[in-house]
Amino acid sequence: MTDRIGWGILGAGHIAGVFAADLALLPDEAELVAIGSRSQAKADEFAQQYGFARAYGTYADLIADPDVDVVYIASVHSDHFESALLCLDAGKAVLIEKPITVSEPRASVLISRARDRGLFLMEALWTRTNPLIRQTAELVTAGEIGDVKHITCTFGFAFDGPDDHRLLDPAQAGGGVLDLGVYPVHLVDLFLGEPDRVIGYGNLSGTGVDAHAAALLGYDPRDGRPAATASVVCSLEANLPTRLEIFGSNGQVIIDEFIRPPEVAIRRGTDRDAKPEILINQWPGGGYGYQAQEVMRCMRAGELSSPMVPWESTLSSMRTLDRWIAGVETAQSRPRSAQERSALEHPVEADPTASKTGDAKSVEARSSDS
Repeated sequence: MTDRIGWGILGAGHIAGVFAADLALLPDEAELVAIGSRSQAKADEFAQQYGFARAYGTYADLIADPDVDVVYIASVHSDHFESALLCLDAGKAVLIEKPITVSEPRASVLISRARDRGLFLMEALWTRTNPLIRQTAELVTAGEIGDVKHITCTFGFAFDGPDDHRLLDPAQAGGGVLDLGVYPVHLVDLFLGEPDRVIGYGNLSGTGVDAHAAALLGYDPRDGRPAATASVVCSLEANLPTRLEIFGSNGQVIIDEFIRPPEVAIRRGTDRDAKPEILINQWPGGGYGYQAQEVMRCMRAGELSSPMVPWESTLSSMRTLDRWIAGVETAQSRPRSAQERSALEHPVEADPTASKTGDAKSVEARSSDS
């Protein structure tokens, strides 16, 4: 592994552009090798705009590029699984846009494949690589606010797009929980781990995906830590605050705009009127460079999993998301989820080490650049 790592991006949509712009701010570490899209014209335009050396009109050609060391998968949720398998089978490290897949069994297959191949893989939960979030986690772990008793986290906006938009389309694994709820779930996981109980509620859109959802999470005492609770809410029907609050036995943490927080407020002690300590961070670009740097650090060190977004957290968060969606659909008497429909159309391999994923062109026929 050389000092500069060659990047390829699979999918030329909005999030790919945001990531590419920040990747270009790391010229001493990252080489912008190639962009792959289902459209050659779109790939050409993307390469010219963001400075990639090569543009491919198929995912297969991108994955086959010998100068690509790691692929950032920026396609729609329903494509993540098969595209990631193709990358791993081609010997490429992978950074997969959240959520890593549409269900925990599929995430397990990807992680098993990466482990078997000796390749790095990480879910692109950029909030967990954010320096302010990391600093907050260290302070909470050190007991600065006492024992964590409850966490609340909300994220939502009123979406008025068409039914075939990826957020509402079951075939593209749409719904608020997978697209928005993944952030609150991962943040709660960072501080409390996997819940022992998940009770999900919510509403379904006209297309059958969850459009507004809330969940109560329960944690039994473990490893010397007392019992705790958490509540998470996401919505495609209402503008909710992007807010994380951590309530301890001896203090409180408040993070507004946790996706890209300008500051973190920490109040120590039980005095509600006490002046909080404010932690501030200066952001380079859009803030996506932190996760890119973590990927490259791990690759140079020969690490397969990042301690910032470890495989264990990806799997536990995916299980929580599965349980949350199941709770919403049970409450609405919906017999089969978007996840289940996707699994029926493209079942998970029984043998994670077998290569039965088809070619990249078949993946492209079922997906679209997000």
